[in-house]
Amino acid sequence: MVLPVQAQATYTTRTGEIRFNASTPLEDINAVNAEVNGIFKKDNGDIGAVLLIRDFRFRKKLMEEHFNENYIESGKFPKATFRGKLAGFRNDSILREKYPLHGVLTIREIEREISTVAAIWQRGENLVLETEFTARPEDFDIRVPRLLFKKIAQEVKVSVSMELQPSEK
Repeated sequence: MVLPVQAQATYTTRTGEIRFNASTPLEDINAVNAEVNGIFKKDNGDIGAVLLIRDFRFRKKLMEEHFNENYIESGKFPKATFRGKLAGFRNDSILREKYPLHGVLTIREIEREISTVAAIWQRGENLVLETEFTARPEDFDIRVPRLLFKKIAQEVKVSVSMELQPSEK
């Protein structure tokens, strides 16, 4: 008896990486979070991600402290999420293709629509997904004191990289 093998439809990770760059000519502000939980549904192109804000690491401990306590208020708003979809994604072939990515980014319980392009390709049994977009602190009610206004970028570059493994059913 031969049973048909169904292609794995759901891929996940707990080690996705999100970096942001809020640097200006006056200050180098970069952070990375390498503990992002991600999910991708190959059958329909749905994507989701969740991270703990406190897991962002900065070059300077003081920046990390200010980010968590004064700007993002991670004690009050501990998580950020994204849910979206790769438009026109085709389940039947994954090459290094780029797809429009549309979704909702939630930071500090404020939702904002994100539209960008994401690349996805296969690496062995895994899928790799990468994308970049910009976000404005003011769109998420993140207030920058006037004294520091020129040290923190008004548009923050966000880079996402996730290697997702087939999930066990």
